[in-house]
Amino acid sequence: MTRVWLHVGAPKTGTTYLQDVLARNRTTLAGHGLMYPDTHSGSHFEAAIDLIDHKWGGALKAARGEWDSLARAARTAPRGAVISHEVLAAATPRQVARARASLAEADLHVVVTARDLARQIPAEWQETVKHRGRKTFAQFLRQIRRAPRVSSDLWFWRVQSLPDVLTRWGDGLPPENLHVVTVPQSGADPTLLWKRYAGVLGIDAGLDLEPAGRANQSMGIAETALIRRLNQQLKGRRIQQPVYAGTVRDLLVHQTLANLDISERATIAPADRPWVEEVTAEWLEWLEASGVDVVGDAADLKPRWSQEAWVDPDHPDPEAVTEAAVAAIAALVAERSQVYRDMPVPMRSLGTLLRRIRG
Repeated sequence: MTRVWLHVGAPKTGTTYLQDVLARNRTTLAGHGLMYPDTHSGSHFEAAIDLIDHKWGGALKAARGEWDSLARAARTAPRGAVISHEVLAAATPRQVARARASLAEADLHVVVTARDLARQIPAEWQETVKHRGRKTFAQFLRQIRRAPRVSSDLWFWRVQSLPDVLTRWGDGLPPENLHVVTVPQSGADPTLLWKRYAGVLGIDAGLDLEPAGRANQSMGIAETALIRRLNQQLKGRRIQQPVYAGTVRDLLVHQTLANLDISERATIAPADRPWVEEVTAEWLEWLEASGVDVVGDAADLKPRWSQEAWVDPDHPDPEAVTEAAVAAIAALVAERSQVYRDMPVPMRSLGTLLRRIRG
C-alpha cells in the first residue's frame, strides 16, 4: 500500500523552504521511494485552492480538477508520496472528507509544521498586507483576539489553530498517523527543520540534496507600513490581481523590501503577551493529551520574548519609511528600464513618437 503524507500547513512555518527542497530534488527523492508529484506550475497550490474552493484572486477557475489529478498521482506512487501546501489547513470537514476519499487506497499520514504564536501573529499580519491588507497591527491583533479559535470563519484561526487543524484533518485517523513538526526557534541550525521533516517522511536527513534556493522572507515594520499605506492609496483603483501580485508582492516586497535591513521586525506588545502564553499553554496541553507524534521539541512552541524595548509596529521611524519608499521607487524605475531594454527597437521609436504627439 502506498503511503501518502499530506502536509497541510500551517502558513508561515517554513513551508516555502520545505517545498523548494522537495521540488529541487524530485528525481533524487523518487529514487529513495518518495514522490513529490509534479504539476504544470511545479507546486501544489492550484490543487490546494481547488480542494478548499478558494477563488484566490481569480486563480480558481484554471485550477479546477487539479486536486483529483494530484491525488491520483500520489496514491499511485510506487512506494510513497507527499502532497504539500499550507492553505490546505483551511479545509472544512467536508473538504477534508473529499481529500480523504480521493486517497482512500493509501496509508494516509497528516503532517503539520507548527511555529510559536509570538512569531506567527506578526508574520500572518504581514502576509495580509502583502495581499492588499490595510489593517494596522493593532486592528489585526484585536480581531484575532475576539474571534473564536475553533470552527472559526476567520482565516487566521482556520489555518493557525493547531488543535482545530489537527482535529479536522485527523478525524478518524489513529494518533500515530498525525505528525506535528515544530519549527526551531530563531538562531537554530537552518537545516534543522528539514531534518525533522525528512525524518517524518522517512528520508535520510543526510542525503545529498540540492539546498533550497528561496525562502518567504519577512519585512521590517517600516517596509510593511509602506505597503499598507500603498494599499490604502490603491483602494478603489481596480488594480488587476496579476498586476498587483507581480508589481507589489513580487517586485516590491519579495525582491526589494524583504532584502532591506532598516527597521525592526514586528513583535507582540507586552500587554498582549500573557494572552499568547495562555493560548500556547492550552495547545501544549491538548497536544500531550492527544497522543499525536510531535517531532522536534514541543518547547519550540513556547514564545520567547525579546528583552529589548518594544517598538509599536504601527508607528515606525518616518525616516525608515522614507528610505523604504525610495528603495521601492528605484526598483520600479529599474524594472521599467529593463522592460524598455527588452522592447524591440521599432516599438521604442513608436513609443517616443506617441509621447511627442501627446506632449
